Parts: sequence; structure tokens; C-alpha cells
Amino acid sequence: MTLIDVLNKNNIAVNLVVKNKKQLIARIAELACLSPVLKNIGCEVVEKALMAREELASTGLGSGVAVPHCRLPGLSTFVVGVATTRNGIDFNAIDNVKVNIFPFVIGPDENPKEHLKVLSGMARLLRNPETRSGIRGAKTADELYNLIKNLLEDVPSDGPLSQTPGMRMLHVFIRSEELFNDVLQVFASGEPAGAMVLEAHESTEYMSSMPIFAGFWNSDLTTFNRIIIAVVKDSLLNQTLRSIEYVCGDLQRQTDVMVTVTDLHHALGSLDY
Repeated sequence: MTLIDVLNKNNIAVNLVVKNKKQLIARIAELACLSPVLKNIGCEVVEKALMAREELASTGLGSGVAVPHCRLPGLSTFVVGVATTRNGIDFNAIDNVKVNIFPFVIGPDENPKEHLKVLSGMARLLRNPETRSGIRGAKTADELYNLIKNLLEDVPSDGPLSQTPGMRMLHVFIRSEELFNDVLQVFASGEPAGAMVLEAHESTEYMSSMPIFAGFWNSDLTTFNRIIIAVVKDSLLNQTLRSIEYVCGDLQRQTDVMVTVTDLHHALGSLDY
């Protein structure tokens, strides 16, 4: 299942007029309940679940975006939509910027892995400033739906790497905490067979403490180093690489991210969660 499979134009609204978070959540609950998936669940139940999630921690991502979401028992699939507001709403976002783009996700209680994939996919899509600008400029629900649909479908199937059957091992070396969070969402929203994160230290951090190398490096050494290791199907490799480049920019010019790809001849077992 992908984000485009569950996004429904009936659950999209633009330029809502609301005064605060409570009113916004109530309108999102009403919008979500237009879906037949929620026909046996009242809007009050959806609103209460969304507010309970907000009380746990704000879903405001920053840059004027928040992703209200919740999980409910008894659902057969996901309800995903987007609302925009005419004015910014105070949403306690991590950057304290008022929010006017609100994608929302309501999913089955018993399917947290798929919920994470849908949620991370939406959050990753909205990392792009041009995407946010286009969403804010949409005048109708149809226009906004087509914009997002085209963005989700705009993933080339061909690429520089051969599409032979099998698996590949990806190592993503990252020295930027901000980029790490973005790249991690690529794997959370995709379908790798397994992905893990290693904390690492550059060799220069160790060498700088050796007397023989004293004075070669100053005290401002990079301290954030992470390695994401993932197993990816050949059929998803190019899409994964493009998604990483989408959030990091041109990798050929990037100095804080490096991606390596190697053949994987044997893979047994799995790492489901």
C-alpha cells in the first residue's frame, strides 16, 4: 500500500476559516467522516482521538505544516486527506511557526507499521518548499488533489542502475542531524526489507586525541554521525535513491550525506515490527 492508494479527493478541503486548533481538529474530523470507512464511527469519536494525540505531543512538523493523526479500532483501511486554512493556526509546532497545511491520517489500530509508512510518506512529501508553496496556492480541492497525485506519481522507473532480480544493501552515511531526520522518513515510508541506524564516530575524532596527531584537527570536529543500513529490493532501489535525493538535494554536491549500494547475494529472515 502506498500513500496515493489511500488519498481521497473527498477528504480534501482548501482555505478553511478556523480560529484555533480545537476548531481545526473538529473540521478535520468532519472532513474525514465523509469517507465511508468511518460510516460506523461518529465525528465526535474521531475528533476526540485526534485531540488525544495532540495532547500527547504536537504534530506540527514546522514550516507551516502539521499532520494530525490517530489510530482507531475497527477500521478496514486508512482515511487520508489534506486541509488548508486561510490563516495560520497556532499549533505548537516545533519551530513556533503558525500552520496552514494539515494533511491528516486516520488508520486501523492494529496496523501501526502501515500507519507509520503513510504518515512518514506524507511528512516527507511536504519537506519540499515548492510542494508547500503549490499546496498553499491551490484554489480548489480538485486542484490540490491533482497536485499531490502528480507529485506522488512522478517517480521515474528507469535509472542508472540495472534492474536485476535480487536485493541491494544501502549504507547512508550522514553528518547532519536535520538531514538524518528527513532521510530516516524515506525508509519509514518505504518498503525496505530491513533498516537500522548505527551511531558512529569519524576516525579523526579518535586520531585527534593521539599525541602524534596533535594540532592536525581543531576542537570543532563533527560530532553527529549516523549510518542507516537498509536492505532494498531491486525494484525499489531507484525510487529509494531518488527519495533520498529529494530530501537531501543533489547528492553529487552534498558533503554531509553519502550513499553506497552493494549487491546482496543472500538474505534470510526478516525484521518486521
